[in-house]
Amino acid sequence: MKTIAKTILRTTLIALPTLGFYSCDNDEEMDMPENEVASLFVSSNTSGMITILDFASMDGIGSSTVASAGADADGIYYDEEEDQIIQLVRSDNSLNVYSDIMAAKMDDGLSASLELSGTGGFVSGREIAVMNDMVIVAESPVEANGNQSSLYVYQKNANGFSLQNTYQVDFALWGIHIEGNTLYAIVDKTADLAVFNNFMANTDGMITPDKRVTIEGLGRTHGLTYSMEDDLMVLTDIGEASSDSDGGLVIITDFTSTLSSTSDGGTISMNDQARIEGSNTMLGNPVDVAYSEDSKMIFVAERANGGGKVLVYDYFSSNGNPSPAYNWDVAGASAVYYYED
Repeated sequence: MKTIAKTILRTTLIALPTLGFYSCDNDEEMDMPENEVASLFVSSNTSGMITILDFASMDGIGSSTVASAGADADGIYYDEEEDQIIQLVRSDNSLNVYSDIMAAKMDDGLSASLELSGTGGFVSGREIAVMNDMVIVAESPVEANGNQSSLYVYQKNANGFSLQNTYQVDFALWGIHIEGNTLYAIVDKTADLAVFNNFMANTDGMITPDKRVTIEGLGRTHGLTYSMEDDLMVLTDIGEASSDSDGGLVIITDFTSTLSSTSDGGTISMNDQARIEGSNTMLGNPVDVAYSEDSKMIFVAERANGGGKVLVYDYFSSNGNPSPAYNWDVAGASAVYYYED
């Protein structure tokens, strides 16, 4: 069993003024959260900063930043019970835990601690999924890992992260999402979604998804999120990686029954989807997505357009080309996680 060692560092949480460079075209229609806490956590693969957008304030949407453990970061998660951010940093292939996040937001002079940090296992991590104290890392294929995609399962404890299991898959990984004991995984460079039932029951070695389906109309998918409460799957389409204007978002409602009625190797048709795309959307390379079950907002990490943005859309149930309700410049935006209480 490999253990990622514990180190304790300090980093400063910097409060910024309420952002003034967002679009408010749909301001009157947008159902803003009525929560005491409603925050979007954003990783960057260029800036070395974590951005936290606060949607709970009635005075406007606020922003704060905290230094990341590396300039190139990806998957991100907020643990409300521990008041911690968990982040994957590709700069040194590490998992990192930042503590006292909400407390730091309430006090501009308070530091947030980078409590756990270490490397071990993966060499090309992309996304993380968290279930209780278990952290799953999706690794993309690169020369350094023999072009082998893998899923690493770590247990977080007071001393760091202990590697519990390593699973290899025969396709390139990107986004992942765990719901209960079911893991949903993006099949990179395709329009496919892989589903692993009873994921944690697997033993080390090569594993095969219980079902793999194609999403009709998708060019190349990267990000995904699933809402069990709304039985809703949201997927991103980056289109051509070289283009900053051909991205899209897909919503699949009644996802459980839609997936169940689609055979392994089958296709979820465009009739079972709602899709937005086009010049108004500002979608080019949407690499990650989050969803609010309360306000029905959809949050996107857009990597290509303008060097990185966070785009926010109202829920949609039909195809279209809407403008985002809000948008912010966030350099290198690579991953998003939304939390509301």
